[in-house]
Amino acid sequence: MRVLDLFSGIGGFSLGLERAGMRTVAFCECEPYARAVLRKHWPDVPCYDDVRTLTADRLDRDGIGVDLICGGFPCQDISYAGEGRGLAGERSGLWAHYARLIREVGPRYVIVENVAALLTLHGGECFAEVLAGLAGSGYECWWDVLPAAAVG
Repeated sequence: MRVLDLFSGIGGFSLGLERAGMRTVAFCECEPYARAVLRKHWPDVPCYDDVRTLTADRLDRDGIGVDLICGGFPCQDISYAGEGRGLAGERSGLWAHYARLIREVGPRYVIVENVAALLTLHGGECFAEVLAGLAGSGYECWWDVLPAAAVG
């Protein structure tokens, strides 16, 4: 299964998914340090630098096919430690570009990660918007909250 890893950080999702037999075919990460780490561990995998400008057309032109898109879009505007701007915030608002790419690419599977506050912020409106975006693109949705204690 070919993976497009958005908001890649240093490749945690890709590491786990590759251990499960999948193959990362592209990353998208804006932070220079994280991009350097990705280059070191995945030197042959392209890394795009801006989710706002990445498109299905660009992936197609680069010969990149995708079966699964994964990523944890920024949580700063959703987290209890933030100012509560939700998906209208500058950083967490990048969800709109994640959702756009899902619609454009149409992968078979999507994995979305974020903080537990997504479920309750603004009376659950943020979570409802994420679910509506996925459902509107034809996806069935399952979710869970996994505390750190669940994984040791």
